[in-house]
Amino acid sequence: MKNGLLVLLLVLCILTGSAPILLNKPEKVVVVVEVKQPINEGAHLLIARAVAEANSLSASCLIIVLDTYGGYLYSMDAIVSEISKCQCIKVAWIPPGAKAVSAGAIIALSADEIYMGSGAVIGACKPYPYETKVVEYVKARIRSLAEKRGLSNETIRTLEKMVYESKAFTTEEALKLGLASGRADSLSEVLVKLGLKGARLVVIRPDLTVEIAALIFDPAVALIMLITGILLILLEIKATGFQGWGLLGGFLIALSLYVMGIIGWRILSLVLVALGIFSIILELKKPGIQIFGVIGVTLLTLAVILEAFSQPYMNPWTYIPPLAFFTAVVSSVILLIILKASKVLKMPIPTLEEKLSGKIGYAKTEISPNKPGVVIVENEEWSAISSEKIEKGERIVVEKVEGLTLIIRKATKENTSKDTGSQKK
Repeated sequence: MKNGLLVLLLVLCILTGSAPILLNKPEKVVVVVEVKQPINEGAHLLIARAVAEANSLSASCLIIVLDTYGGYLYSMDAIVSEISKCQCIKVAWIPPGAKAVSAGAIIALSADEIYMGSGAVIGACKPYPYETKVVEYVKARIRSLAEKRGLSNETIRTLEKMVYESKAFTTEEALKLGLASGRADSLSEVLVKLGLKGARLVVIRPDLTVEIAALIFDPAVALIMLITGILLILLEIKATGFQGWGLLGGFLIALSLYVMGIIGWRILSLVLVALGIFSIILELKKPGIQIFGVIGVTLLTLAVILEAFSQPYMNPWTYIPPLAFFTAVVSSVILLIILKASKVLKMPIPTLEEKLSGKIGYAKTEISPNKPGVVIVENEEWSAISSEKIEKGERIVVEKVEGLTLIIRKATKENTSKDTGSQKK
């Protein structure tokens, strides 16, 4: 009897201890990203951030909310590539009254499923300007994505009309074609249809970084950056001394070439690293300028950020702590150099007359009252005049300085001994 009670108590303890494990099911996470802007590098950055977040959270689904008139072809291709890296189900949702036009329609096709709200529109993918090779490429892209989704050949031929006829489809037409998986007038309806009701939502929205990327990486702006960069380098060549315009010009040229597709991401990062290191070396050589140290740290930080964002299947935001540490360390070193340099710069600098008056040298040429000559003082050659005749090789003493000309006289034994004594000290 006692043994039976012990066994019963043991079973109850086990069940009680394991109850939380049985009750706590893994939480389902859905990442939602809103693309309500032109398809450009800002949208690419936004989608890349959402994909990285979905992969890092092991999300059940990535929902891309589309309301766009389209944009650039190269940004569209980059976004399609990013979506393919997502390890969970990808769903495109076009809300009621919204549109996924041109590049937006192809992005929607790259998802596993498409849901559309009442009054939504998808299609109209005719490229502008109309070039045969571009049209054929876009048709092939649509065909490839449609085949991946298992759509029929008849449906694919209809979808190709989006390119050469600029055909667009309403929600009802998309449902009949099998292009859309269902109708959904709200995000909650989409979640219900996906069997993800009650899932935790992680919403990714555009921020300042996305807006800046959209502006900087715009091809229309790239040409302006290229012209400005070339003009800044020409200005640096014409300016007296190094002013830093060449650094800014080099940065703008490298950035414009990347946007134009002439150089890749890695080359851009290497150019930024080279410019950053050069800026820091310049700061170390000419301490106190300050701006070059700041520019160097900024360029190196930007290079690290670009490299972090280029890594597939990695969440670039995990690089923020080490990046902040790197920036803090380098900035501290530069700041320390600047502070020490500023103390040196505050020290009084002797004038040329204070430096040379009373110094002993010798005549390199013959000098007379009517004939200026050359003397050697402090191991440097100087133009000199004198009120008395001085033979070549004779020792002289500097009385005063007028401009870059020394007023001299013959050195006496007393002058020579004073100078020798001061050198011994």
